[in-house]
Amino acid sequence: MAGFTIDITGRIKNFDIPRNQPLVPLYEAIVNSIHAIEERRANDDRSFNPYIIIEIVRDQQLIIEGQGIDYSINDVIGFNVIDNGVGLDENNMRSFLQSDSTYKASIGGKGVGRFSWLKAFKKADVESIFLDADSIPVRRQFEFSLEKQEIDDTLTECDNYTDNRTEVKLIDYQYEYRKNVNKHADTIATKIMQHCVIYLMAPDCPKITVVDVADGNTISINDLFHRNIKKSDNISTFTVQGTDYELLNIEMEDAAIGGSKLYLCANSRVVREIPLEKQVVDLDKNLFRDQGFYYIGVVSGKTLDESVSTSRTSFDLPEESGDGELSVQDIVAAASEKIEEFLSDYLVEVRAQKEERIRRYISNEAPQYRHLLKYMPDRIREIKPSLSDAKLDEELYRLRREFELQLRTDNQNLMEKMRNEMVVSDVYQEEFRKQVERISDANKSVLAEYVAHRKIILELLKQGIRRNDDGKYNRESFIHNLIYPMRRTADEVGYEAHNLWLIDERLSYCDYISSDVPFSNDPKEERPDIMMLDHPVAVSDEENTGRAYESIVIFELKKPQRDDYTASDNPIQQMLGYVDKLKTNRVKDKDGRIINVDTNTQFYLYAVCDITPNLIKVADDRDFVKTPDGRGYYRYHGKKKAYIEILSYDKVIQDAMKRNKILFDKLGLV
Repeated sequence: MAGFTIDITGRIKNFDIPRNQPLVPLYEAIVNSIHAIEERRANDDRSFNPYIIIEIVRDQQLIIEGQGIDYSINDVIGFNVIDNGVGLDENNMRSFLQSDSTYKASIGGKGVGRFSWLKAFKKADVESIFLDADSIPVRRQFEFSLEKQEIDDTLTECDNYTDNRTEVKLIDYQYEYRKNVNKHADTIATKIMQHCVIYLMAPDCPKITVVDVADGNTISINDLFHRNIKKSDNISTFTVQGTDYELLNIEMEDAAIGGSKLYLCANSRVVREIPLEKQVVDLDKNLFRDQGFYYIGVVSGKTLDESVSTSRTSFDLPEESGDGELSVQDIVAAASEKIEEFLSDYLVEVRAQKEERIRRYISNEAPQYRHLLKYMPDRIREIKPSLSDAKLDEELYRLRREFELQLRTDNQNLMEKMRNEMVVSDVYQEEFRKQVERISDANKSVLAEYVAHRKIILELLKQGIRRNDDGKYNRESFIHNLIYPMRRTADEVGYEAHNLWLIDERLSYCDYISSDVPFSNDPKEERPDIMMLDHPVAVSDEENTGRAYESIVIFELKKPQRDDYTASDNPIQQMLGYVDKLKTNRVKDKDGRIINVDTNTQFYLYAVCDITPNLIKVADDRDFVKTPDGRGYYRYHGKKKAYIEILSYDKVIQDAMKRNKILFDKLGLV
């Protein structure tokens, strides 16, 4: 009977394994097997064929024999790791019983790996058959669990010995780890391959096999590695703060890896897995699509060997740089530079395509970001290459905000220098010139954004008047909201929130605008689609003071291709009806103030609609004249002091396109 000299329960409690790394105990068992095989090679003159078998043990609850059930749906509840290494002889058993044993220190052993078994599993059963010091075959068996503070091992002679055989059964996953284990044997095998990548590189690596006990599925880790590896003999070296590191560059033709990665290793074991997409800007999953492989970088070095934590899940190094102390970030950054060199042929092409795509996107879709190409090229290069247009726009918008904040700070600093007379004349002139240039370019970008917005609105209007896939046309409300939001007034809608410029640029600056708002705010009253009240000055901030308005503009919008008009039901008659109502001087605005008109008030009435046969008849019957371009009709009603015009949607679009063409051309918006 032999006992631990520590509180094993407390030791396990303090042993840290993240719950999202449930295979760490399995890795420890596999590496123990590799070390056992290496020790047997070193001490045993007899030849043998080294092997390691990893059996996946699943929950039996869902297995129904003869029902054709897919066993892979069952939870993984344990593993059996079998090898033909040196076995648990007296030296290894003594090391097993001693916490933090230094028996394997020369090969990076921490003497604590077995404690990870009880962190994630209920217990471990161990059976080892080997030759003792007198070359007599013996069998050692024991249970390793928290329920027993002592190891009650039995050592008996073994009949029918054929070869060494050690089996470690990791039994009953703790739930918090079990729920994070991938159920697919192929995925488990890939993760084992990734963890053991350095061992698999060696020509004398033992045969490592994964067997799914439930269905007998067998996967050779060695074959998986060599089948998917494209290149693995390229080693780069780099130095960080006087310490040398090696970077093994591997090209893996295995889609299951899921992305290019950097492995930080200690004593030939993977400790940290770092996705490289965040480290190398132009490296993403398209590498596999374009080149047929993912990049795997394996970093090793004495500092990593010495600083690995006891659980082998982290390093005793600061995560980020600071105070001059070596950090994980320093090592990763230096390795990333070497990776960029290794993949330079691919990355140069990706970078060129990305920058061309960003330039094209800015030129054709988002000219408001054009100044960023000039002033923030380095930050542009930091944008990932495979973003969607929406995500690209988000990134460019973020950079623009960054530029604007920096511009504001620089403006303040320059003004402060000027106030304190800290700038000599020549220097000031140059600083001032550069700053004015940046401000000018930023302002141009704002204008470009507005012009680009106009292009989009015109395209929406073009689509809005076309027939939909269901054969129907958009409702009037679609057009209405596009031109001016419905049921809103001017004090609720800013200049940039409406698109009255589609009809006439001058209409954007009226004193009072109401959109689909009933007279006197009475739901029972009629409501013109859009009504504008204007003072003699086109741009006015004056409130309704009771004076008679110089002019009133009314719009009536109709559904595209509507053709059910009659002599009494048509947009012309509707608008003239609004005129008659306003002339009574009893109509109030939204604030309850009378909308005053007098004999000098001029009315401008616009019907915006498609000019269909019935509407042409209405216009002809009322003596309307066709516009010179043939796309509309007009007439002046002298008695009512009303200029009336029928504007076809085609005319509105065509005229707006002509007015804005020079702006679109300047920005390259085709």
